[in-house]
Parts: sequence; C-alpha cells; structure tokens
Amino acid sequence: MNIDNLHSMTNEELIQAHNRDMGNRAAHYNIYLDELTRRETRRHSTRMEALTESINRLTRIITIATIAGVLLTALNIAFIAFGS
Repeated sequence: MNIDNLHSMTNEELIQAHNRDMGNRAAHYNIYLDELTRRETRRHSTRMEALTESINRLTRIITIATIAGVLLTALNIAFIAFGS
C-alpha cells in the first residue's frame, strides 16, 4: 500500500480495509487508522486557521472602533471645555 492509494481512498474504504486487514497485523501497525487520523488532523488544522483569521479580523475591527470611540470622546470633551 502506498501513500497515494491511501490518500485516494474514501473514509469508508479505509474503515473497510482496516476491518479486513486488522486480523493480519499488529495493533500498533495500522496504516488505515493512521490515515484517518491524518485526515482528521488536517481538517482540524484548516478549521483552526480559519478561526484564527476570524479572530484577527475581529480584533482589528474592535481596535478601530475603540480608537474611534476615544477620539470622539476626546473631541466631545474638548468641545465642551473650550467650545462654550
């Protein structure tokens, strides 16, 4: 079994191959479960990267809103103190 074959198999095919071959292999040597784990890890990594980007975007928006709020407050205080 080579890596290209493993990558081309569906999850269902990997599970069937695991069930078929498990009787012939030691429990610690299981390429099918390793491939399923690799796929799940890749999915989680991709999702975490997307979440990180969302958090970064939200942080930038909140920072801009905070700066705008501080500037408006300072202008309001200046207007009240010096404008009257």
